[in-house]
Amino acid sequence: MGIRTLFQKKFQNLFVSIVLHEAECVLHCKVFKNNTIEKTFSKIFPLVPPFEALDKAIEDYLVALQDEYQFVYVALLLNSLGQGAIEGARNEDFEKHHVDMKSVHHVNFSNQWSAYASYIEIKWAKNLFADIGLDFIYSPFVILNDFMMNEKLRKKPTCYLLNCQDFFIIGVFEAQKLYFGAFFKTQSDTSFTHGDNVDDWEHEEDEEGIALDVEIPKLNREEEQEEESAESNEFEEFGELSELEDIDAMPHTETFSDVDTQNFGHNKGLAGIKEEDISLELYGRDLLVYKYLKSALEEYYHNPLYRSQFIEDIVIFDGYEISSDLIHQIEDELMMGVEVHKVNVNEKICDVAIQEVFG
Repeated sequence: MGIRTLFQKKFQNLFVSIVLHEAECVLHCKVFKNNTIEKTFSKIFPLVPPFEALDKAIEDYLVALQDEYQFVYVALLLNSLGQGAIEGARNEDFEKHHVDMKSVHHVNFSNQWSAYASYIEIKWAKNLFADIGLDFIYSPFVILNDFMMNEKLRKKPTCYLLNCQDFFIIGVFEAQKLYFGAFFKTQSDTSFTHGDNVDDWEHEEDEEGIALDVEIPKLNREEEQEEESAESNEFEEFGELSELEDIDAMPHTETFSDVDTQNFGHNKGLAGIKEEDISLELYGRDLLVYKYLKSALEEYYHNPLYRSQFIEDIVIFDGYEISSDLIHQIEDELMMGVEVHKVNVNEKICDVAIQEVFG
């Protein structure tokens, strides 16, 4: 840890995690100082799809936070298509899975497996937050990996599932070795679109390796269902820390983050919807999750690309909602033991970002 980082720890550092859903944007914040979390707060903004730009209310809120705190780090969870994870870290490993390394940003874990995302998706995210700036872009697989590392690693092949509001991912791991990964959308993903006004895609520098003929993934439901066993996962990309500025005395008056906040929870965006409609929607989502999970396991067992070993158990990190009916269906029809852990994905994103900055 450098001198600058040691010095910075003595002051308030704000970490903001952002997750974009189809109907809402969830921000979760942690204030870190002297190795202690001093405060947490959250804010949920409604979204009205489709649109191509970040809502001004979200931008204004983030700008106000940046004015309030001396050090602010903004982390976005990348939950769009155009990303994945594969076993291996070499060029031939990517070629085997039909992934052009020149078109993706990739990060490897212990030189055993890699998470990747297309430069188009990364550029889109950066342009969406161009006026605010992003310090981190995290793959759900990076978050899944962190959840796994906090549990006892299993020495037999185990299926892990990270369940989020608009998507879920699965990974077959043996200890820290990945054998198979898949990413599935459970919503139409029409809230944000890749419009023509994204800056400078065609003029991206060659060394960034953007292939201009890479197609933006189709985001309609039919297209998703045709790709039932698409391999996936993700990547993480870290921006440069901003230069230290002169440190002003911290104010003791009421601050922006102390007002206009609300309790964290994914159900806020469902206010006013009838309970039976919510139950019907979740039931339909459970059917989709089961269909995709079954298809992914069939791909793992029958595709010679993967080391297909029998999987007895599935561990679910539930960041949204998993019904008992879905659990029983997995147990009865897939003959798997199910273990469920309720998790807060937004909070985990902040924790991972803090670890990246301060170690």
